[in-house]
Amino acid sequence: MKGIIYSELLGFLDQKVGPSFTEQVLEGAELPHGGAFSRVSRYPWEQAVQVVTSASRISGLDANALCQEFGRFLFDRFTILYTEIVNRYPTAEGMLDHVESHIHEEVKVLYPDAVPPTVRSWKEADGFVVEYASHRPFAYIAHGLVEGCMKHFGDTRKIEWINPDPTGKTAYFRIR
Repeated sequence: MKGIIYSELLGFLDQKVGPSFTEQVLEGAELPHGGAFSRVSRYPWEQAVQVVTSASRISGLDANALCQEFGRFLFDRFTILYTEIVNRYPTAEGMLDHVESHIHEEVKVLYPDAVPPTVRSWKEADGFVVEYASHRPFAYIAHGLVEGCMKHFGDTRKIEWINPDPTGKTAYFRIR
């Protein structure tokens, strides 16, 4: 997983609770490099799980709730880091419909060694469905990203999680 995600995760913890909390989390995560992440390097996704698990243990907050909140934070950061990409879309649905075919293709150009999740979407009679699939268990982050996208575009529809996968590697979200 790209280091930029780790850097943003640490920034999220700094903003949520404070730098001293983040330092405690990194100590508790027992990472081989102590939590010194380069934004352009790759790291095992398991290290993100170690960071979130440590943050959950220290704060007493639910790890899935932290991941979902991080996803919302991350989308807000994407609007700053990748303004040109986000501004190409007039609606949340428009953007979500192009994550796989456009946005992740640009990610692969910027970071050739990146392995983004698969994100597909389609319209149904009772709403719009977004599918997340990955070898990483980050469905709660994906849910937060979808929430952040909808908030950014002023989309007030509700998100329903369809048949949650306990592994967190796949998710279906219905927006209506």
